[in-house]
This record gives sequence, C-alpha cells and structure tokens, in this order.
Amino acid sequence: MELLKVVLDANIIVSAIFGGYPRKALLKALTECNLYYNEDLEQELELLTDVLRYKLTTREKKELKQIIREVLSFAEKVQTGGKLFISRDPKDNSYLETCLEVKADVLITGDKDLLEISKERLEKEGLSNLRIIKPRQFVEDVI
Repeated sequence: MELLKVVLDANIIVSAIFGGYPRKALLKALTECNLYYNEDLEQELELLTDVLRYKLTTREKKELKQIIREVLSFAEKVQTGGKLFISRDPKDNSYLETCLEVKADVLITGDKDLLEISKERLEKEGLSNLRIIKPRQFVEDVI
C-alpha cells in the first residue's frame, strides 16, 4: 500500500509542543505517511520560533527546536514555483504549491483561510485529490 502524501502547516508543528490533536497528527504523519515541505515552511518556522521565544518556556523552546529538526529531517524538501493564488492569505499559497508539486493527499492545518477553500477551487487548480483538514480529523478519520 502506498503511503499518504502529507503537508503540514507550520501552526500544526508549533502547536504540537502543547500536545492534543496537533501532536497526535504530527506523530501519525511522521510514522505513517510521506511528509513534504518547501523552503517557505523552513523560513516560517524560523520566524515563528523567533517570535515565540519570549512566550515559551525553556523546555518548550527546546522541544519546538527538536520537533522542527525531526520534521525537516524526516520530510522531503521540494521546490515550488509561486504559481498558485488561491488562498486569501498569500503565504498560505506556498502550502498549496507544495501539495500540487507532490500531488499530496492531505494538508493538515488549523488555518481558516486554507480550511475554507472549496473543493471546486482546488479541482480547478489541479488539486482534486487534496483534502484540507484539521488535526483531529486526520487523527480520527484518515488511514
């Protein structure tokens, strides 16, 4: 059986340090799927780590760095070309471009702008197989 192709939004990776469904979804994706990312995700995680440095405890900062290292070492980095303009939030298009590049099955996110994109819009852009879902749905309903 072929493994699902999954793209994770940065908010899921960061939220994983607090446990709950983001952590469960991240662990499930790491152990049961093929993960993909592009350099925009790396930059966003770097920025988020910097922004959160005063809001996180020392333990949380250390755990976040470890989670980011694991995700980036396990996932496959792909090149994207800035060719999609679907989301209301322009930075979210990078996730969709990664999904398009690898023909992803699932994009896991808590981002309302991404979650509200219609199936028709995805199909129009060549993303007909993509499901954009929250971590809980991924944990409970996928695979």
